[in-house]
Amino acid sequence: MTMTRKEVLEEYEVVDGRIQTPGKFEGEMLYVPAYWMAGLEGFADEDDGNVYVFELGPEDRKEFPELGKMKKLRLVESDQGFVSEL
Repeated sequence: MTMTRKEVLEEYEVVDGRIQTPGKFEGEMLYVPAYWMAGLEGFADEDDGNVYVFELGPEDRKEFPELGKMKKLRLVESDQGFVSEL
């Protein structure tokens, strides 16, 4: 992971696990920017040019417990530049 939970919380206003700071991650869960940055840096498990897919394991849930029992995380960027979880 290229961005830690601590870094996300320092950079964005987060309320109840969701980013409140206006911008491309507004309204998304706090782990989204960390995984988006990892995808941009080539660390996605799958990248079809539109969607980053990450296989999640215990180390992911340790850093971001909000992931719960999710096995895969899929992120996409809209034509307007907003990043969201699929």
